[in-house]
Amino acid sequence: MANGPASERERVVFSASSILDTVGDALMVIRREDGLTYDDLGAVMNKSADQAAKYCAGSATMDLITYARLRREFNGRFDGALDRLCHDSRPNKRGSRNVQSAVVKAAFAIAQALEDDGEISPKEVRDNRATLEDARDAIDGLLRSLSPSVREVRA
Repeated sequence: MANGPASERERVVFSASSILDTVGDALMVIRREDGLTYDDLGAVMNKSADQAAKYCAGSATMDLITYARLRREFNGRFDGALDRLCHDSRPNKRGSRNVQSAVVKAAFAIAQALEDDGEISPKEVRDNRATLEDARDAIDGLLRSLSPSVREVRA
């Protein structure tokens, strides 16, 4: 049995290999679902078929321009899993009680802002920015938990 609190044992590792695997998995899913060849993916990236195959295999890192081209072309299908990896591996990831608390605190801040004049002013948003951002992060985490994890054996 692992030592330490459950939150530490369950924490996702954010390593170079996990990043490459996550990006490679996403590309392989896109390739399979869309019936693309490595030449097709290479054309989107402005790279060779051999380089596209390396990205799919998780054996090469890509530059920012290539990443942006893939993100533009495939949107969340490409970078959604990487976003989840980034979020799920954060050192201070919240537990479910903290998520609920963050949402309730934001709802209370909004209710207070609406109390006097029925509107939320920019100053009230600024004054409650940290609370609202905490709630946004908590809600994003809840929504991410609905997305299935993509792990498959590479072809």
